[in-house]
Parts: sequence; structure tokens; C-alpha cells
Amino acid sequence: MRILVYGAGVLGGNLANSLYRQGKEVTLLARGKWYEEIKRNGLSIHHYFGRKINVKIPVINELKSDDIYDVIFVVVRYTQVDSVVEDLNNNGSKNIVFVGNNLKTDELTKALSEKSVLFAFAMSAGHREKSYIRSVTLNKITVGNLKASCMI
Repeated sequence: MRILVYGAGVLGGNLANSLYRQGKEVTLLARGKWYEEIKRNGLSIHHYFGRKINVKIPVINELKSDDIYDVIFVVVRYTQVDSVVEDLNNNGSKNIVFVGNNLKTDELTKALSEKSVLFAFAMSAGHREKSYIRSVTLNKITVGNLKASCMI
């Protein structure tokens, strides 16, 4: 199963790391200097409880229309969600999961009407430093559509 985590901040980094460590075929989409950092040095996460990890997750800086994934987890800031809809519509991947809170569920479902759209909330927090993510994560995510949800 090919998985893309679209967004490499705290939540996206933790999600990509968790999937990667479970042996999933995961790619991380990052931009700008953060893309360069991950490409050069790998994804570095420093957990508040002392554990530090560094993994060489494949990283890209754009979503091409013909680069198909079984599922795309969209993990960007609330203010950036609208800016990724066109990329998602132009891409052939059919399964999209928006991760975060305060999402415009009805608008996103309509804007991506040709896709299977789900919504999720990840149980992790933290902040991004210059070269690593400092965080705490419970490695749990609740996923559902507008009518139901489940915890995995």
C-alpha cells in the first residue's frame, strides 16, 4: 500500500514516522527548507520524554498528477487546507484523509466530490525546530467520515 503524508510538520512527521516504522510504504511531502533538511538528513524527531529518532523517509516537494497513492493523509495547517485542494483534485489518488481539527468538512467533501474523503484527528502535539520536530505522541488517530468514526 502506497501512502503519502502531505505535510511534514509535527502531526505529519509523527504520522509518517509511525507508518514508516510499521513497515508501510510511506512518502512525506515537505516544502522549502524543511524539504531540503529531511532530504539531506532524514526526519528527526525528539520526543519530550527523551527518545530521539532519525529515519530516512522518502520525501517529495510536490504532488504530481500521475503519482498515485492508495491513500493521502493531508496534514497541513488549517489556513493551508484550501491551497492543497487543487493538487488533490488534479492527482489520480482516490482516498483522501484530512488530519486536524476545525476542518471545513462539508466544503472539502464537495470540493473533492470525485474522491473518497475522510477526516481524522491525531493524538500528538509539539513544535518544529530548525532541524527536528520536538513532540509527544500517543500513536493513535481517530478516522471517520461525516457519519461515523473509528479509532486505530
